[in-house]
This record gives sequence, C-alpha cells and structure tokens, in this order.
Amino acid sequence: MKKNTTSESSSTKAISNIVKKIDTSSPLKDSVYEEAAAYFAQLPEIEKNLATLHQDLTTAQQNLSANSKPANVKKLKYKVEQNLKKIKSFEYKLDEERLARLHKLKSICDEILSFCIGQNRDGTNKKIAKLLGTLSLRVPEGINPALQYNRQNQHLYQAVLSLKLLDQLLEDKQMGNEYILKWTLPDDTEEVPPFRLEVQIPLLMTSLLHNVGICHPIAQQILKGKSGDADEFRVLSTDERLALLKCNYQQTLNYLMDGLGLDKYIGGSKAEREIFNKKEEEKFVFIRLLLKSSLNPKQGIGNLIKVPQIYTSVVLSSKRNFTYASLPKGFQILNKGVERGSINKQVVESLLKITGIFPQGYGITYIPKNSKGFDLERYEFAVVNTLYPQEPYSPICRIATKNQVFISSGGDLNIAPGNNLYFPDARKKLMKVSPERLKGILSKLWSNFEERHEQLDLIPKCWHPYEYFSFAKQQNMWNKVL
Repeated sequence: MKKNTTSESSSTKAISNIVKKIDTSSPLKDSVYEEAAAYFAQLPEIEKNLATLHQDLTTAQQNLSANSKPANVKKLKYKVEQNLKKIKSFEYKLDEERLARLHKLKSICDEILSFCIGQNRDGTNKKIAKLLGTLSLRVPEGINPALQYNRQNQHLYQAVLSLKLLDQLLEDKQMGNEYILKWTLPDDTEEVPPFRLEVQIPLLMTSLLHNVGICHPIAQQILKGKSGDADEFRVLSTDERLALLKCNYQQTLNYLMDGLGLDKYIGGSKAEREIFNKKEEEKFVFIRLLLKSSLNPKQGIGNLIKVPQIYTSVVLSSKRNFTYASLPKGFQILNKGVERGSINKQVVESLLKITGIFPQGYGITYIPKNSKGFDLERYEFAVVNTLYPQEPYSPICRIATKNQVFISSGGDLNIAPGNNLYFPDARKKLMKVSPERLKGILSKLWSNFEERHEQLDLIPKCWHPYEYFSFAKQQNMWNKVL
C-alpha cells in the first residue's frame, strides 16, 4: 500500500476521545486512570492531614474539659468550633473531589452506551463491531508504541465486550443473577431505562476500573522495579504476578469504596432520597460482587468481567512477547480456563458466538475464487468487520484489496478456513505457485517491500491493516455496500 497523509473519520475521532478520557498521558492529567494515580499518590498526605486535624480537635476538647475558668472557656470553645469547621471543610473538599471523579466516570459510561447502542439488535451489533474493530485497527506496528497503545485501550475494549456478553447471556437465558434480572423488565415511566442506570453503567464502571489498582505506587514498583527502570511490559515472575494481582485487587476495591463511593442525592424529598440511596447501595453491592467474584469466577457472575478480560489481554496484549499473528488464540487460553474449571464454559461459548475465532479488525489473507467458484493462484487482503459469524472459524470480512490493489469500497465476504491463509491447509494450496510469482504479489501489497522482503513470508498467515486504516476513506468498513 502506498503511503499518504493520515487522517481520521468522525467516528474514529469519537472513539479515540473516549479512550483519552479513560487512560492517556497528558499534561492535564485528567483521565480516569491519571486521576486515580493522583488519588493514590496523595492518599498518605490526605490521611496525615486528617489525622492532624482530628488530633488538634481532640487536644482542644481536652483543654476545654480540663479548664473551668469562665475567662478561658469561651476562647477554648471557639477553638473547638474552629477545629470542627476545619475538619468539615477538609472533608467537604474531599467529598467534592470524590463526587467529581464518580460523575466523570458515569458520564464516560453513558457516552460509551450512547456510542454502542443502536435502534435495534443489528444496529447495536454493528456499532459494537465498529468500536472493537477501530480499537484493534489502530494498534501501531512497532512493538513499543503497540504496547503503550494496548495498555491504554484495553479498558474500553474489555468494558464493551462485557456489555455485549451480558446481552448475549440474557438472550440465551444463561443469566441467573437476581439483581440483573430485576432490572431487565422495561419501565415506560422512566425517562432513562432503569437497566441502563442500574446494570449497564455499573457493569461498565467495574470493567473500566478492573485494573485501576495498578496505578497504586506499590503496584507500580512491582511493574517498574524499585529504581523505576524495569520493563513494565515484561513477563512477570510468579511471585511478582501474585503480588501484583493482590495489590491490584485490594487497591481497586479501595478506590471503588473510598475514591469513588456512592453518589449523592440532590433535592428536598425525603422519600426520593431514601429510594435514591437504596439504589446506590444496591449498585455498589453489585459492583463489589462483580469485582470480588472476577478473581476466581468459576460458575459465578465474575465471568462477565474475567472472560472478556482474558480475551482482551490477547487481542490487545500488553506483554512484550505478543505477536500479531497470535491474536486469534484468545479462545485457546479461555478453553484452558474452562478445562481447569476456573471460568464458565457457557460464558466462553457465548463470547465465541459473538466474536468468532478472529477478532474484529484482524487482517485476513485469503485465496479468492473466480466467477466459477475455483480458487485463484494468488491471495488478497480483507479485514474482519462483523460480529456473529455463522461459523466461528469463518469470519465475515470487508475486502481490502482486489487484484492486489487496495480499495476503499470493497464488499463483505465470508471467508472459509479452506481459503484463509491463517490455516496450514489453505497455505498449502499456494505452495505450487512459483516464488517469483509470490514475490510479485508481495511487492504489490507491501509498501515497504524493498526494505522488508527478506523478513516477509511468501505466503503470509495474516496482514497488519494499521497503515490501511490510517486514512479516513478506509475507516468506513462498517457501512452498507451499495
């Protein structure tokens, strides 16, 4: 593909902006994960200041109790009152900051839902495919930028997958959680559907913050070492991994309880306040259950978090040993978890029904057929762009090249394993083609062929569509083909 000036479509920009609100590196330090890191860093000082204020109050109260002289009582009472005001003011400031973080997170979840939910089931599936595919297609080719990108984009990918998985489990009547089922019935009296407020947003919050404890200084020391120069993307030792998991879980739970907490009712109705507070408490119990049971979900509700997390850790890997060609191996890892009994088989099967083996945005190399249905002696490029393939090993793709020329108006194609070069049997079909002919195909399809021809396989298992997707006109692969 020939290089050109990169650009972004409006939907690509919108998805990128959501990611930046969740986790990014910026001078403003205003993303959800940056604010969490700041909270953890400031916590010792906050606790120290609170302890000092309470000690000053205790001292003032003791002085007042010990002094009965009328001339001193007034002054000492004033000092007690001032210390109480200082504590109240400090706690009010902390509560305002907490609520600001909570409202920002809820607003982001609402934005995600607005982006993902269509007018019907097909519309929703298309929107989710577009979001997941866009996140995958924007992964840079270089290992270091890819690792940074994946770490920041994992949260959104996993959260949206959890959301879609919940829909599928409900559709398959495989969801038994009473809290979730309580809110599945429609309520026409509510302006915003209760299911959105009481289930979908809490689920998104939990999934987005599943790894927020990694921001804690102790977790960062495990990742980066005491001197801060260790490779945070390395494969951790068993002891390091267990220590990180323990720290992440505990600090994530602490952040959910103290850094975010319950929302606050605004209004004058006592009855409404009681209803509001009860719903907030129930949501928090649900969030805490999701988080706690995700550690070892087995057959429980924690699968809603854990299964998408495992899948995402393969598709958007943040470990240095990952390769692009290994992206379809997510279900191999999930099936091992099923065999061990650590995750639920039905949940994994429901996810497989949604995604198929090949992730959204994955670059497929395939053997095209002629008008009579016979295989041609060449290969072309396509991109997985649709959820719910009829067969898990036969992805539905948008054609990216025709006669080895990149196009932006290709149709959709169901690619069977027999023509998908990811599989050895398909690659064998092209082994009879001369190396010169295969090199000729490579030279047309790879823009940097001259620099990389010795590294490239003559019959590639897959291709990386990052450069292809970097142009706005190629970012419409989810539109209807006329």
